[in-house]
Amino acid sequence: MNEPSRREVVDRIRQLLARQRPRAEVDDLGEREPLVVLGVDSVTLITIAAELGQRWDLTVPDEAVLDPAASLASLADAALAPAGGGDGRLDVVGMGVVGPTGRGVPALWSGLLSERAYRLPMPYEPARGHRLGAVPGAATTDVVAPDRLLELVLVAAGECLDGLEPDRRAGITLVVGTTDTGGNALGHALRERGDHAAALAGWIADRAAEQLGLGAATTVGSASASGAVALGYGRDLLLAGEAQEVLVVGADTVSRSAFHGLAALRTLGVDGCRPFHAERRGIALSEAAAACLLRRPAPATRGTVLGRLAGYGASSWTTHMAAPESAGIELAVRRALAAAGLAPSDVSFVNAHGPGTKLGDVAEMRALAEVFGDRVRTLPINSVKGLLWHCQGAAGIIESLACLLSLRHGTLTATTGAEPLDPQWEGYDIVTTHREITEARTAVSVSCGLGGVNTALVWERA
Repeated sequence: MNEPSRREVVDRIRQLLARQRPRAEVDDLGEREPLVVLGVDSVTLITIAAELGQRWDLTVPDEAVLDPAASLASLADAALAPAGGGDGRLDVVGMGVVGPTGRGVPALWSGLLSERAYRLPMPYEPARGHRLGAVPGAATTDVVAPDRLLELVLVAAGECLDGLEPDRRAGITLVVGTTDTGGNALGHALRERGDHAAALAGWIADRAAEQLGLGAATTVGSASASGAVALGYGRDLLLAGEAQEVLVVGADTVSRSAFHGLAALRTLGVDGCRPFHAERRGIALSEAAAACLLRRPAPATRGTVLGRLAGYGASSWTTHMAAPESAGIELAVRRALAAAGLAPSDVSFVNAHGPGTKLGDVAEMRALAEVFGDRVRTLPINSVKGLLWHCQGAAGIIESLACLLSLRHGTLTATTGAEPLDPQWEGYDIVTTHREITEARTAVSVSCGLGGVNTALVWERA
């Protein structure tokens, strides 16, 4: 098919804009006038960019869409610019996990199917009756051990890298997403000295990379969305050509500071995470680590391709430290779909953030309703937090692995503890029992964090 002319692209953008604004105003707009004069916001432009990709195979980069001075001319020029190496999709060539379902990816899948996970009494303020999700067989002394965070990172990363020769490992960049950017061991040492100052960020990734024989290392801290943000950062490194392969690990322990901080924000509940439940009361914490090895597609890709990361979107949007904003979640999902060049109708299911909080579940469902429209009632939605509980910095990656496993096995796992559902979602397709999804090809996974960090990842079956 012949490439469209610049005039044709401008006309197509005008056509799509006219659905959002009066046609006369759109026709009168000069090609180089900023679109803000029409009151067009970034969410509208992301939607338009996605439809340009869907209908006419025109890709508008995020930086052009989000430019405050975006105009008809700048969007058309960006759409017609030479492509920068592929469509942004990345191959997943390794997985690893350790958490409440056990050690290893097979244990994660088995646990999701059997809805079994390991629990321990919370070691902090036990009279309050909280429990935590822990690696099966762990004792309380293991959970609070100074080097627990590093141990979890090494277990998950080790499974992901199993069998890779040393020279290949040396070329892999490590990105660790965690809420504990200093690491328990360093924090423990500081406490022993009576020094309660914050530890230096980056310590955990550097130490893990050294023990694993990897190359460069970076630590990402973005609250409970840290794992998902780390995946987005790893994606950026690969697409920019700054890395050949990236190992992304999300990990967290159940630390004293995490427990007391979340308790102070009144987000913890003694019943565990119960996403979409009529009487949901808050989150419960788990220790976990999950790893994903990414690389750009290549004709001679080494190893089996386990799935693909097709798109990533994020937003920073809040008016309250602990209460999420539906508009921020919506923007992240729209950005992820635009990055993947997909329309909402292409999504097979959504793995929701689903924290099981009164405000969080409502905000997320409102966001999904805005993105998917009337289809939101028939779109399968699940949340693995009902079983895994909130794995904090590991959540974005362990939930992404659950999406990839569901796509590979053709089975969508249940939202444990969701019934009875909140009546406001009566008639929605919230998945409470396992089901076959053999035709499913694309999943969206949503992760959010305190302070308005919202992310969405688009995963595809290989």
